[in-house]
Amino acid sequence: MLKPKKIAKITITTLIAILLTIFLIFYRPVSLWGDTRYEPVYSGSMEPAIPVGSVVVIKPVDPETLKVGDILCFKIETESPTTVTHRIINITSQGFITKGDANEDPDTWIVKKENVVGKVIATIPYLGYLGYFVRTPIGFILLIIIPAALLIIIEIKNIIKEAKKAKQEKQAVLKAEEPVEAENRLIRFHI
Repeated sequence: MLKPKKIAKITITTLIAILLTIFLIFYRPVSLWGDTRYEPVYSGSMEPAIPVGSVVVIKPVDPETLKVGDILCFKIETESPTTVTHRIINITSQGFITKGDANEDPDTWIVKKENVVGKVIATIPYLGYLGYFVRTPIGFILLIIIPAALLIIIEIKNIIKEAKKAKQEKQAVLKAEEPVEAENRLIRFHI
């Protein structure tokens, strides 16, 4: 019979595997050959719907399916690496008229269909702050270097522990064989 601790460990591992599989199937980032983009939000133009410091999850979409009220991510210029995330307030034959929820006026540009990156399907609050923090020297040290060093130390300890255990087992086997050899020598001596 399995112990409760073992059952809990198996359950948690299974749940993590299932969630990771779902993530990789449906929300795999572009950097892992997926179609989902994750963009940090640095301005308050979409508050309260999208707070500063959030990360928006963006899926590519056919621009023809977009409607007024959708939040989309787009590039102001085709070649620009900078993206903007605003809500569609009107659709014209030239493209989309957008506006940040916190802005009083609509954007001064019309978003062309070829500049649409995708539609926002989810918002993850505060995750953008973590992404920003990890890019700072202290954030990199605290969130990458120290945990990595701890993992390495733990693994070295485990390797040393296993090596000592194997050595002790080998010595125990050798000690168990010694009396038999000593008896065999004594028997040969008496014969």
